Amino acid sequence: MKKFWMMTLAAATAAAALPAYALRSGDPVQELNVKWVQGTPLALLPPAKPQPNEPRLKAAVFFLTRAANRDETLTLLNNLRRSYAGPLRLAAVTPDSEADVREMLKARPDFTLPLGVDQKRQLTANYMNGSMLYPMAFVTDDSGRIIWSGELVDLGEMVQNYLEGNFDASRQKKLAPLLDELQTLLRENNDRRMKMVTNSILKIDPGNAAALRIRLFVLENSGRLDEAWQLIDSQLRQQPKLERLYFAALDLAMRHPELAGRIPALLAAYRSAIAGNPDSDNLMAWTLLNRFPDDPAALRSAVELAGRAESQLKPDSAPALRAAILSTRSLIAYRLGNVAGAVKFEQEAAAFWKKADLPGNAANSRLRLDYYRTVQELAGKQ
Repeated sequence: MKKFWMMTLAAATAAAALPAYALRSGDPVQELNVKWVQGTPLALLPPAKPQPNEPRLKAAVFFLTRAANRDETLTLLNNLRRSYAGPLRLAAVTPDSEADVREMLKARPDFTLPLGVDQKRQLTANYMNGSMLYPMAFVTDDSGRIIWSGELVDLGEMVQNYLEGNFDASRQKKLAPLLDELQTLLRENNDRRMKMVTNSILKIDPGNAAALRIRLFVLENSGRLDEAWQLIDSQLRQQPKLERLYFAALDLAMRHPELAGRIPALLAAYRSAIAGNPDSDNLMAWTLLNRFPDDPAALRSAVELAGRAESQLKPDSAPALRAAILSTRSLIAYRLGNVAGAVKFEQEAAAFWKKADLPGNAANSRLRLDYYRTVQELAGKQ
């Protein structure tokens, strides 16, 4: 995910002098007049007569078929479709050629969302207005107006907030022009103004993902690590239950060893504030195991968090979550010298990845399984 939005920000920086969007929160949606090359066309405007299976939300996602983050984009769209199959209907739109689209689909047969080609590129211009911050999502409800626009990486959080009753469309209208301005400031040497705009956004919406990403990108690249850490910490004090803030801080510390001493306190705060989220616990454990493979404290924390994640599984937990937790248990077993256990857990994980219809994850699981079996075989010959 870090790679995903770093590539997006790099593209946005190169085109930061351009305005961000023509359409923003509060504006009427424009229908997707594109050539549909795959799937059932998505109508953004509400139907004249309510339909029984009409989703609560619809989202048009603009992306580029040749972008460096293309595969991450398609995978994220697949995951969002599975996670929010009932309340959210998605469609992807690209200004690229139909030939490029069909070449992409050959490489990614697992991507089956409705996909339209904006042959005249006018629709893309109307929504994106020259911004290179792809992929970008525009969400509407039964009002027929855009209620949220933002980077695809933040769409899942927006949908979850909407479903939980924590989404405020009026707040988005206030945020939209500030976020637009923040993007145009990326290439300007006006740090004071960027800080002011960021603070204004975070006052309206503490923990705002887009504002934090842009500001942290600037602070880290200018070597102002303490200021970057303090920014995340200030948001954690306001939003201690917002999981991604802990991951943002951990990600920063992992790239800069001088911040590593702050990780134990961060993990302690995470364990205290975050409860009942096995997906987040497992992701934290997996991150610690892979980014700190030789750190005893990281191993201890990973074992604790993975155990907590497993204990919170329910009979109806999604196969993908079960698979992810099993893969983490497998890696822990391997690190603790239990290679047979690693093989057993990864076999189970591969079966659940297949059940979840995630072929890429299933393939990676089989690769890990092959590695563990090889270790088992070679150990037996010693």
